[in-house]
Amino acid sequence: MTTGGSGLESSRSVNSPNSLTTQHGVFQHIEEEIEEDAMDIAPIVVSPSQGWDGNDGPWSTFALGFGNPPQFVRVLISTTCPQPWAVDPLGCTPTDPPNCISNRGNRFNKNASSTWQDKGLYELDQELNLGYTGNGNFGLDSLTLGYPGSGAITLDHQVVATIAAKDFYLATWGIAPRPTNLTSDSNAVIFAANNSHQSVLSTLRHDNQIPSLSYGYTAGARYRLNQVSASLTLGGYDASHFHPSNITHNFADDNSRDLVVGIQSISILDSAVILLPNPTLSFVDATVSHIWLPLQACQAFETAFGIEHDAQSDLYLVNETTHQALVTRNATLVFTIGSDRTSTDVANITLPYASFDLQVTTAYPNVKNATRYFPLRRAANDTQYTLGRTFLQEAYLIADYERSQLSINQCRFVEEPADVRAILPPNTTNRTDNPTSTSRQSTGGLSRGVIAAIVVVSTLFLLLLSTALFLLWRKKRRVLQSGGSERKQSDHSPSAELSDLQNLDALERELHGEAMPPPELHGIPIGPLEMDGGVAVAEMSSMDGKAER
Repeated sequence: MTTGGSGLESSRSVNSPNSLTTQHGVFQHIEEEIEEDAMDIAPIVVSPSQGWDGNDGPWSTFALGFGNPPQFVRVLISTTCPQPWAVDPLGCTPTDPPNCISNRGNRFNKNASSTWQDKGLYELDQELNLGYTGNGNFGLDSLTLGYPGSGAITLDHQVVATIAAKDFYLATWGIAPRPTNLTSDSNAVIFAANNSHQSVLSTLRHDNQIPSLSYGYTAGARYRLNQVSASLTLGGYDASHFHPSNITHNFADDNSRDLVVGIQSISILDSAVILLPNPTLSFVDATVSHIWLPLQACQAFETAFGIEHDAQSDLYLVNETTHQALVTRNATLVFTIGSDRTSTDVANITLPYASFDLQVTTAYPNVKNATRYFPLRRAANDTQYTLGRTFLQEAYLIADYERSQLSINQCRFVEEPADVRAILPPNTTNRTDNPTSTSRQSTGGLSRGVIAAIVVVSTLFLLLLSTALFLLWRKKRRVLQSGGSERKQSDHSPSAELSDLQNLDALERELHGEAMPPPELHGIPIGPLEMDGGVAVAEMSSMDGKAER
């Protein structure tokens, strides 16, 4: 399927985009002293934007502020991309609907940022195997993780890109920790550390903001409870969101497709229907919405659910009659997941029909009318087998890049407090055999400034307490000396001494009773705040190109 797209052109004249390379296999060096502090660092819990966006969703998004001053856009999580991407002002044209900017999660005008450092035009190297194409104008700029007003973290000199091509309709926050190499030589692949730029996750790790290169993520489920938003924890996971499978899988050797699991079977609960003829390996990737399976599996879905493939859009569009029949049936699908095609340790991830009941808008390529669709895609070969965001509505992904392990867990939907736990580095003293499902409990964390203030206040309090106790002790000593002198001149009555001792004990108890309890550490919340996402548009050169999907 060929769709009309756009390609950014940099301010200088170029014949083709430069070479964009994400360094696979070697992470940038992290100093050993970081490990010593890891046990004292809490994970970062990133609050969702409370918005539901997308042209094939709706999907729960997060907020990122690009540039200085920050321009806030709503983003989807990418588990395979290492850079954040924002929609460029040229991503919406006069022929697009008037609400295009809002529908794409708002835009980032790099010319309005005082800290933008342009690095040129590069081809987007994500999802090429699925036919997604486009160019990005890459640069270095400040990045704010979340809306202001709730302790949002700002990182400087981060690799970011502006995109216009609609293959990636919404902005993206890449949380993979691979560094990025930017070079103007399309034939050069430079892996030297001084030519690499750290990812957001690696920067947080390097700066002691998170305990490890890890995260826990689930995409959220609008159909559950009162719309359950996505959950993202950097440096750990939120145990309240899932039933632990207690199974870990090693990363695949190809670091560009590292989060690979074996789908051993797909079946319909309480039925003999088998939807996956043969076990297969599949890439877990939150960047894309759909589940890509072999043609034979797709045909089994067609038979089981009465859905039809639309050649023009390459989607399974669902009319109202079929939709009502599927809602009434309310089938539950069971994905049996192992480390490979034959491993005996497996986890069953169940997905209700509601997780497949999605809507596609006219902003999606070659869709003329908004309609319901079934998010299943026909894979041309095994490089396209993918478990996308649809799957992660009901599955909780934990990725530990310091152990090269992941786990897939069944989501649980309950209204209860968060249970945030840190994943510690492998060389810490309390390392566990199953670090991605059992780790240090963490109720959260405070910024270093707040912790320093607590230490100063606590120290001053202890000094005041010590001074008061010393003065009371000296008073007691004088009373005792005075009482001894009086006993030499009287019948040695103990009443005065006992009274003073009782008063001293009462005062000591009062002082201890007034002592402040130790501070309770909480997570670093990055909470939502309603804002106007509109930004001024600066003139840019035209963008042309085509995308093959």
